[in-house]
Amino acid sequence: MNKKINGLSFFPKNLKVNFLLIIMRVFILFLAIGLTSVYANDSYSQTKFDINVKNGTLEELFDQIHSKSEFIFFYKDDILKNSGGVTLNLKQSTVTEILDKALQKTDLTYKVIDRQIVITKSKTDTVTKTFSETEDIIQTIVTGKVTTADGGPLPGASVVVKNTTKGTQTDFDGNFELEVAQGEVLVFSYVGFSTKEIAYSGQATIDVVLQEDASELSEVIVTGYTRQNTRNITGSVTIVESETVAATTPNSIEQALQGQAAGVTVGVEGGPGGNAAVRIRGYGTINGNDPLYVIDGVQTGQGLNDLNPDDIASIQILKDAAASSIYGIGAANGVIIITTKSGKKNNKVTFSYSGLTGVDFIPKSVFPDFASPQQIADARWAALRNDGLELSHPQYGSGNNPVLPDYTIPEGVSGSVDESAYSFPNNRITRANKAGTDWFDEFFDAAFVQQHNISVNGGGENSKLYVGLGILDQEGVGRATSFERYNLRVNSELDITDKFRIGESINVSYSERIGVIDPVGSFSNQDNEGQIAALYRSNPLIPVFDVGGNYAGTGSTNGVGNASNPIGIADRNADNPTETIRALGAIYAEFDLFDGLSFKSTFTADMSSAKFSFFRPVDVENAAARQVNLLRETSTDIINTNWFNILQYTKTLADVHSIDAFVGTEFKKNRFEQFFGQITDFLVDTPEFTFLSAGTGTQTVGSGQSKSSSFSVFGKVDYKYDDKYLLSATVRRDESSLFEGGNQDAVFPAFSVGWRMSSESFLEDSSFVNNLLLKFSWGELGNNSIPAFRGVTAFTSNLDFYDYNGQTGVFLSNIADPNLTWETTTTTNLGISTTLLNNSINFDLDVYRAVTKDMLLAVPVDPTVFGNTIGTIFRNFGEMTNTGFDLGISYSNNRDAAFKYSIGVNVSHYKNEVDFLDIENPDQVIPNPNLGSQTRFETTNTVAGEPISSFVGFTWEGIDQDTGRAIITGDSRDIIGNPHPDFTYGINFDAEYKNFDLSMLFQGSQGNDIYNLTKFWTDFSNFEGARSLDYIQNSWTPENRGGTLPAFTLSADESVGSSYYIEDGSYIRLKNIAVGYTLGETISEKLRVDKIRLFIQGKNLITITDYSGLDPEINLSNYTNQQQANLEIGVDRGAYPVSRSVNLGLNVSF
Repeated sequence: MNKKINGLSFFPKNLKVNFLLIIMRVFILFLAIGLTSVYANDSYSQTKFDINVKNGTLEELFDQIHSKSEFIFFYKDDILKNSGGVTLNLKQSTVTEILDKALQKTDLTYKVIDRQIVITKSKTDTVTKTFSETEDIIQTIVTGKVTTADGGPLPGASVVVKNTTKGTQTDFDGNFELEVAQGEVLVFSYVGFSTKEIAYSGQATIDVVLQEDASELSEVIVTGYTRQNTRNITGSVTIVESETVAATTPNSIEQALQGQAAGVTVGVEGGPGGNAAVRIRGYGTINGNDPLYVIDGVQTGQGLNDLNPDDIASIQILKDAAASSIYGIGAANGVIIITTKSGKKNNKVTFSYSGLTGVDFIPKSVFPDFASPQQIADARWAALRNDGLELSHPQYGSGNNPVLPDYTIPEGVSGSVDESAYSFPNNRITRANKAGTDWFDEFFDAAFVQQHNISVNGGGENSKLYVGLGILDQEGVGRATSFERYNLRVNSELDITDKFRIGESINVSYSERIGVIDPVGSFSNQDNEGQIAALYRSNPLIPVFDVGGNYAGTGSTNGVGNASNPIGIADRNADNPTETIRALGAIYAEFDLFDGLSFKSTFTADMSSAKFSFFRPVDVENAAARQVNLLRETSTDIINTNWFNILQYTKTLADVHSIDAFVGTEFKKNRFEQFFGQITDFLVDTPEFTFLSAGTGTQTVGSGQSKSSSFSVFGKVDYKYDDKYLLSATVRRDESSLFEGGNQDAVFPAFSVGWRMSSESFLEDSSFVNNLLLKFSWGELGNNSIPAFRGVTAFTSNLDFYDYNGQTGVFLSNIADPNLTWETTTTTNLGISTTLLNNSINFDLDVYRAVTKDMLLAVPVDPTVFGNTIGTIFRNFGEMTNTGFDLGISYSNNRDAAFKYSIGVNVSHYKNEVDFLDIENPDQVIPNPNLGSQTRFETTNTVAGEPISSFVGFTWEGIDQDTGRAIITGDSRDIIGNPHPDFTYGINFDAEYKNFDLSMLFQGSQGNDIYNLTKFWTDFSNFEGARSLDYIQNSWTPENRGGTLPAFTLSADESVGSSYYIEDGSYIRLKNIAVGYTLGETISEKLRVDKIRLFIQGKNLITITDYSGLDPEINLSNYTNQQQANLEIGVDRGAYPVSRSVNLGLNVSF
C-alpha cells in the first residue's frame, strides 16, 4: 500500500528546476519560429533579386516585387492611371534601385518603411495639378502641417479646397503645400479624425491639429463570444486598459482591479500568492458570488493567480444581465473578460522587457501596543483582589505583589537552574523574557520581491505572433512565507487563405506557495490556530527559543496561556509547499463563408495539477503538544473543457440599418479528482527524509471524484438604426447535469435598448456634447453552483462505517431534493454614458436592481431523522435583493499640451437585503458556519430583512462608573453591525511632462463595520496570554473612573459577543504611486533601442483609517468554501495584512 501511494504522479523534488528549463526551451522554440516567420528590419531594403518587365504597368511591377520579396505596396488606385508603361530588366538589384529607375519619368515618389512601400504623388506635380488654368484671381502658395492632438504627424491627410476638385495630400511628415485664393475654405480630413475647415485670409502658413473622432475610433472589445464597438454597448460594461494594469505592476490580475472599476470590489487574502475574492455589485446570493472569468475565450472559475498580469491587453467587466447573459451558466455574478496581448500583422518584430525589484514591509507603527510582562502580572493581581481570590499564581508566586520568574520552565522558578541538565524533549529549560517578547516584530520582516517579463511580438502578411515569458519571485513579510510563479504565453494566428484562419492562445504556468498551516486551511489567515492569531495570543514572558535553541512555548506549565509558538508554526511549515502546474488555452478556426457571414469553432481547456505536501513534526513545546509526527500528501487534478461554435452575420442596409447577429452552441465538461495519503510515526522530523513509505504508524488513504457537464444553445441580435437607436436581445437555453429530471434545463432571456441623443438634430452639431447615450436593460441569469452529485441521492462505502471483520459497510451520504432547480437572478439597469468637450470628459452612471430567487443553499438536516452521516442537503431557499449605482467620471486635458494629465473617479454603492429565507418560517436564521470551530459565540447571522452576514450580539452600553462593570443589554442575536460599505471608490491621476510621468491610485471604502475578534484575546482575561496596552490603561479602577473597559476580573462574562468588538472599517489608501523617466531619443539611439523607461514605485504607502487592527482590508474569513465565505464577512480574527512596497523598475522595448 505504501509503495502504491508513493508511486503516484506527484511532482518530483526537482520539479521546479525541470519546469523552468522546459519553459525556457519552449520560449526559445517559439521565439525562433516567430522570428523566422515575422522578423523584419531595414535589411529588407538591401535584399537583391531579379526583375524583368516588358511593356507592363506599374501595378504589374509591384506585384512582381511583392512575389519575390516581403514588400507590400500602398497607394491610391487613381494615381497609377496615367503613369504609362514600364520596361525593366535588372539583375540582383535592390528595391530602391528598381523603383528609382521605374519612377524616374513619372510624377510619383516612394518611401520604404520596413517592408511597406508607400507610393504618392510628388509635391511639385501636386501644385501643378491643383492649379486652376481658368482661374483669373490671384493664387497664393500656402504651406502647413497636419498633426494629431499629441503632436504626431498625419501623413496622407487630405487637404482640399471646399466645393472644388483642387487639393493635395500631406507628406510623410504631415507637411503640405497648396495654391489657394483669398476667401476659399480649406477642408482637412483623415480617417478616424474629425474633419476641420479653415477659411483662407492671407495666411502664409496654416498648421492644423485634427482630433480623434470618437464615433470612428471607438474601441472594439470582446463582450460575449464576439466583438462589439464600445460606442454601441447598451449593457453595463467597464473597461480596464493594459496601461492601467501596467501602471500598478500587480502580482495578480485581481490586484490589478482594485480601485479601477466602478461596481467591483476586490478582497485579497493577504500574504504572497494569496487567494482573492472579486465581487461585482456586492453579494447577490448566499452560495457562490465569484464572477465568471473568460481569458481569451477560456471560461474558468479557478481564479487568476496563475496568470501573468503583464500579458493583459484589456479587461472588460460585464455587470448586468444584458451584458453577461450570453455566457449563461456561471455568469449570474458578472463576467470578467480578459484579453491578452497579440502580435499585429505586417508589423516588425519588437522585443519588450519589463521588470522590477523591491522590498515589501509592514511598518511597526501598525503593530498593536501590548502590555509588558510586569504590567500583565500587576493586572492579574488586581483581578484576583477584585474577585476576592487568593493572591497566587504558578508563575508570579504569592504575596502582595507579583514577581516575574527567571524561568517559565521549570514552572515559575526564580533563582539558579542547572542549564547544563537541559535535554530535549524530556528536560526542557526556558528562561523568562522579563523585557517581553515582541512577537509581531519577530514574525514580520522586510522581504524582497522581483518580477521579470520578456515578450516578443510581430506579424507577417498572413500571420501574427506574441510570446511572453514571466517570472515572479515574492518573499512574504510574514516569516517563512513565499510565492513563486513562472509563466509562458503563446498567442498566434495564421491566415490559411483570405477566408480561412486558425489560431491559438496558450498559457502554461508553474507556481509554488509556502505557508499553508494544515491540509485544508489557508495559511495565517483568519484561523485561531494560525500564525497571525498566535501573535495576539502569545504571552510576552515566553521567549522565541529555549536555552537549548529549540522553540520555547507554554508546554505543560500553567500561567502562560496555551497559544502555539507562532515562529515555530511558521518555520515548521517552510518545507510544506503547494505546487501547481496549470495549462489554460484555446484553439480556433474561423471561416468567412460569404459577405457578412462567418463561422468560428473554438475548443478550450483549463487543466491544473496540484500537489500539497504537509509534514507536521512533533511540537512538544505547546500546551496541546503533538507527540506524533505526520505526513500528508494530496494530489488534485482538475480538467475543464469547452467546445463552442458561433455562426455570425453582420450587415448594413441602406447606410442606416446595422445588424449584427449570431447563434451558437456550447458543450462543457468538468472533472475533479483528488487523492491523499497520510501516515504517522516517522523516526526523524526532517522533511527531506520523510516519505509515505517511511512512516510506521497509522495509515489513511482517501480519494474523491466529481464530474459534471452542460449543453447550451444561444443567440443574440444587435440592431442599430441611423446611429441613434440601438436594440440588443439575447436568449440562452442551458442544460446542466447537476440537477435531476425535468429541472436540468432552463431558458434565460435578456434585452437592452439605447438612444443616442447626440445623433439627433438638436445635438449633432453641438461642440459641447460629443456622445450622449441613454440605455436600459433587463435580463435573467441562472446559477447552478452546487457540488457534483449533490442533486442526487448517494451512498458511500468504506471501512470506517459498519466494519465487520474487515468488510466494508454502506451508509447514506447524500439526500437529493427532487424539486431542486436553478437559482435565478433578474437584473434591471438604467444608465447614461456621455463624452463632452471634445471627448475630454467621460461620464458613466448606472442604477440597478437585482433580485435573486430560489437561492441554492446547503441546509442542515435533522440527525434524528437522517442519522449522523448527512450534514446538509441542498435546497432552493429564500430571496435576496441588491440595489445600487455605479458612477465613473474622468477628465483629460488637451493632449497636445506640454503638461498632459488625466484624473478619474469611480464610486459604487450597493444595498443588500435578504427578503426572506423560508416563507413557512419567517424567523429562519442562517448562523455563522464557523461557530464553535473558530468563535465561542456567534459573530454573524443571515436573517430576513437584513444584509447577508450581519454582525450580531449584545449591545455594549459602556461601563457603570460606580461598580466598574460593563453594561451589556439586548440579545445575543441582535443586529449590531454591517460589514457592507455605504460606498467604495477609486481615484486615478496620471500626468506627463516632457520625459517624466506620474501615476497615482487611491482606493477606499466608507461606512463598513469590522468585527475585531482579536480583542477577545487581548482586552479581557479569558486566557493567560498577551494583553493590550488599552487593557492596562483604560480598564476601570477607583482611581480611573471613566475607563472604557471594565474593572480587572477573571470572569469571562463581559467578553461575550457584543458591539464592543464592532469598529468603523472605513479607510482610504494610496494603493500605488509611480514616477517614471523615459530616456531621450539620442541615448536610446546610441543604445539601439526604441524606448527605455526607469521608474520608482510605492504601493500601499499611506493608509488613513480609524480601525485599530493590523489592516482595514478585512474581507472574507474563508476564501475556499463559497457558502462559508459569504456567511462570515468582515470578521478579523487575525488576518495577514497587506504589505507596503517600494520598487525600482525598468521598461525597455527594441
